[in-house]
Amino acid sequence: MSLGWDVYTCRVDGTPAVISLDLDLQDVADSGTHPQRLHVRHALRAPRENGLPDGTENEAMYALQDALVQALGDQTRAIYLACLTNGGYREHFFHLPAHADGRAVVAKVESESGDYELETFAEEDPEWRYYHEFLWPDVRSMQYLMDRRVVQSLAEHGDRHDMPRPVDHYMGVPDEARARTLLADAQNAGFTGEVEERNGQWMVHVEREDAVELDYIHGVVWELHEMAERLGGYYDGWGAPISK
Repeated sequence: MSLGWDVYTCRVDGTPAVISLDLDLQDVADSGTHPQRLHVRHALRAPRENGLPDGTENEAMYALQDALVQALGDQTRAIYLACLTNGGYREHFFHLPAHADGRAVVAKVESESGDYELETFAEEDPEWRYYHEFLWPDVRSMQYLMDRRVVQSLAEHGDRHDMPRPVDHYMGVPDEARARTLLADAQNAGFTGEVEERNGQWMVHVEREDAVELDYIHGVVWELHEMAERLGGYYDGWGAPISK
């Protein structure tokens, strides 16, 4: 399943950060064709006190981003990974073939645009460790992204997120005993449900009346995630009917 680009917030060096990331690069990362990582960074003109932009320079930053992606892609076959905004800076990340000269391309873009002074840094990273270990969302952030996509899908059909309705959740565990324990834990939290065996996998399906406002439903999901994780299992998603 294609995940495409998404945006999430986190903290880097103790301060707020926003990361926009291509979530579909796992196969490329494992191919070995682009072992060189290139960073391109510039200072924000008018950062807020928290180090994030105030919105007044968005047009200029997006124009620079487009120019970098276009030039590096055309001239070095670079792959654009992500954009990080944090601490008064915006930083773009690319992976390039082994002997590509990305810095020369960046210097040309800088001279032609003239909007920002660009800093560059290149490093060998054949295993794409920066992508996997720093840029990739942690488990909770990834779950939040998935929850947001479900809520957005409901919104596209006119859903009233504040209206409670039956919400279905699915979890998996290694064996029947743990499935029964997980169901009991969920029932203690107000859910109803059942245990199902599917092709040798033990699944727990639970349901409860809840609103689906994003932060609220994410809290519900994370409670179930932690229940399943304590028993060596996993959370497998949720769904809900549209309420208008």
